[in-house]
Amino acid sequence: MYVVPELLEEIFLQLPLRSILRFKTVSTQWRSILESKRFAERRTRMSNHQHIPKILAVRDDRTESQYQGDEEVKMVYLQCEAAATQLSMTCDGLVCIPIPGYVNVLNPCTGELLRFPSGPNPVNTSRYDRVVQGASWWDFFLGYWAMGFGKDKVNGSYKIVRMFYDTDQFEILDLNIGKWRTLPNPPPYYVEARHHSAFVNGSIYWFELLHGFKILALDLHTEQFHDVPTPRASPAPAPLVNLEDRLAMVCGYAKYSDAKVDIWTMDTQEETWTKTYSIRSFPSYLCPNHVTMKCIPLMVSKQGNIYFHDSEKRLFKYYPETDQVCCIAKHICVLSPFVENMIPLGHPKTMTYPPGFQYADSWISKFCRRIELLSTILLSTTVVALVIFRFSSRS
Repeated sequence: MYVVPELLEEIFLQLPLRSILRFKTVSTQWRSILESKRFAERRTRMSNHQHIPKILAVRDDRTESQYQGDEEVKMVYLQCEAAATQLSMTCDGLVCIPIPGYVNVLNPCTGELLRFPSGPNPVNTSRYDRVVQGASWWDFFLGYWAMGFGKDKVNGSYKIVRMFYDTDQFEILDLNIGKWRTLPNPPPYYVEARHHSAFVNGSIYWFELLHGFKILALDLHTEQFHDVPTPRASPAPAPLVNLEDRLAMVCGYAKYSDAKVDIWTMDTQEETWTKTYSIRSFPSYLCPNHVTMKCIPLMVSKQGNIYFHDSEKRLFKYYPETDQVCCIAKHICVLSPFVENMIPLGHPKTMTYPPGFQYADSWISKFCRRIELLSTILLSTTVVALVIFRFSSRS
């Protein structure tokens, strides 16, 4: 029996991700629907707003991961060894991992992988190793580039940016084109390669520390730099982060056994800052002084609780109502909130690999997934039955 594509699409939207990937092989019609940009965009919007929030992480194979389980989020583990040993960047569910000689961009949901040559490092960078010895929370990308990864919000293309000041190399790569080119204008000043960038609403942001606290922004559509004001408070040199689609900065103040932590977020349109959260009893070992803010915010649950991760491969949860912080996972490399992205990368050199993630389930999340799967099956069965009844009644 023929079923119109619009009804098939509505059914597919309700199915689990793994089922969608399997159904691509059923028929040409199904594959065409499931790989269309319209379906991918609808599925991404629906999944990321209706389902339980997820955290993307990588297990540390050298030690046994300890995850206590949590009723508000799910852990999703990326099956990629390079992500555990090299610094990475994320945007819309895509993971960008620079490795020696290449920059990889992978989509864990679809199993797509792009690899771009990065060329040799501009200079011998071994002299930098002495500068950061012992500062484990100040990590560099390979070659000591200042890097960024994000999306042009006008045309939808993803771009990688890298900057090396010693040799005045400031380059950008559009994933749709696949070649490095020089930015039209160099950055107006040096930014810290040790403090990782943040992508928010079409721009990449970097922190400058050597000559006063400054924030440098690069619009990925116009490819122009501009200054961004900082919060009124004097921030600790923590990385800038994307928190709930807003640029966020953490200001920590250590005092005796506890520390005070303020989280400031910026309105990207007005470029004004607001103190969004203030934590009065933050453990001082996560913020030992104003120079070493070691814990950064990751996401906010639907219940309003805040998740942090630190340089010691731990995941924390803060309860604003009780002003308490607890550790819920150890020995994991947290990357970012997990975003389901079904949109094809669309590059002719795209390679495929087995879907590179798996769920880490506590008994709570297992139970929730079974309920979710049962409701999905019932809904899909109901829709199919209605379609059959509709066509049968006409004949």
